[in-house]
Amino acid sequence: MTGKTTAYTERLSALLRERGMAPARAEELVAELTAYAAEVGSPLEEEFGPAGELADQLTRREGADAVDGPDTWVWTADALQEVELLARFGGQGWEAERLDRLGRFVCRRDRQTPLRWSYRRETTGGRHREQLTARLATEGWELFGTWGPFAYFKRPEAAVTGPAAQLSAPPAPPRRRVYFAPWILVTLAAAVAVAVATVLLAGSGAGLTDGASLAGALVGLTAGGLLGAWAWRTAARRHTG
Repeated sequence: MTGKTTAYTERLSALLRERGMAPARAEELVAELTAYAAEVGSPLEEEFGPAGELADQLTRREGADAVDGPDTWVWTADALQEVELLARFGGQGWEAERLDRLGRFVCRRDRQTPLRWSYRRETTGGRHREQLTARLATEGWELFGTWGPFAYFKRPEAAVTGPAAQLSAPPAPPRRRVYFAPWILVTLAAAVAVAVATVLLAGSGAGLTDGASLAGALVGLTAGGLLGAWAWRTAARRHTG
């Protein structure tokens, strides 16, 4: 992020908070706008105009949404949990509109007539993905995002159950936004620590020959890679579809 971009986002965030927006919501909006500008390759000010005018527009829109608009929520999870969580949150009326650049689920829920949603994840790519998307479309499934080898589909429960898909008393929006299993974080941290330690030892020459240091670094990096690959393959095998 350039210095000019940082200055713009910091000013926009400050202006949103000054106008009464919750800090967490202000940060979320700024992150979404920054990601969008990066996707289209335009400077923020060129894309959205002066920070003051944009802050006014966003504040007015948030005020209108607070009365009549939908609930919005962005969340992420590890590959081992996301299929189960999509099913749970879909049952609470959350519709995943898309995946953002970070692979997070951008969701909305109608406040007046919330409906249940069904989801499925498939491991596919290239021409096979196009064929699968066309085939599932005949069953009411819509592709709403892809991430790596995964393709994500959604379908309103009303397509299957009719009026029974409507929720009469949906639960409050979740406060949590990140769902990662603790063992995954510990494993990744350990792998990174081993790799960094071996590289540092190689650089310091702490009683090791160059060959031994290089071997240690390679072992650490390989172990981390194998652990990551194992977790990924386990996720695809156990939780796809």
